[in-house]
Amino acid sequence: MERDAETIRALLEMLFQRTGRRYSERLIRLGTDASNNRRIDRPDGHAALKGECGDTVEFFLRVAGGKIEDAAFTIDGCLSAYASLAAAAEMARGRTLRGCLGVNQSAIEEYLGGMPEEDRHCALLAARALQKALRDYAVGKTRKG
Repeated sequence: MERDAETIRALLEMLFQRTGRRYSERLIRLGTDASNNRRIDRPDGHAALKGECGDTVEFFLRVAGGKIEDAAFTIDGCLSAYASLAAAAEMARGRTLRGCLGVNQSAIEEYLGGMPEEDRHCALLAARALQKALRDYAVGKTRKG
């Protein structure tokens, strides 16, 4: 575990030297963890979006007992977009649908420990993807009766 922390700190320093941008350890951890980057077969809620910078994302939800049982995504995008979507998935998991309404851009940024100003649109994209998947679930549930 200490070796992982050292690796993350080294990555943070390298990123800062190359880009001049400061990233939190949590953003790096989530942005490099592939466990949420997957499809959910026959999702209860789904969203597909394209961000202002060209990133494309799909967000998937599995709902059981009025709570988000699973959340996952696919993306072709940057580190901050990937981390923002992973944060949205983590924050949604285990919450009620109503509880997920608070997962917005600022909540994602706070969860990630902040992010560079020029990457904040990534947190907005993640929040929009989650909210659109929640709407898809609600509309589908209404249609099914």
